[in-house]
Amino acid sequence: MASWLGLALTLAVVFAGGLLGGMARFALTRLIDNARAATFAANTVACAVAGFAVAAPVPWQIALGAGFAGALSTWSTFSRELGDLITAGRHREALRYALRTAVLGIVAAWFGMRWGLRAFAG
Repeated sequence: MASWLGLALTLAVVFAGGLLGGMARFALTRLIDNARAATFAANTVACAVAGFAVAAPVPWQIALGAGFAGALSTWSTFSRELGDLITAGRHREALRYALRTAVLGIVAAWFGMRWGLRAFAG
């Protein structure tokens, strides 16, 4: 019985985080006119949130990391945008976009983790 309750609570927090993350992703696409810039912003913010979640208590890790950051990030759209740039022969632009996304994603995750450690270390 207890395992069913734990599973139900895990699903509930992932669902709640995913719902809010999806709403945030939708809001970003409405606020930022450029589709590639919106994808970049969503993925960078999701990296920061995932980094923050690492330092959080386990229920928050699940809600923020798997739920919110998972729904906010859009790596499939990022991959499609890179593929479109490569197909169009815009290789340098594709490389810059990929490198910027990767480097700033790592930096954002690091800052998020530092912020999370400060918030939850007491």
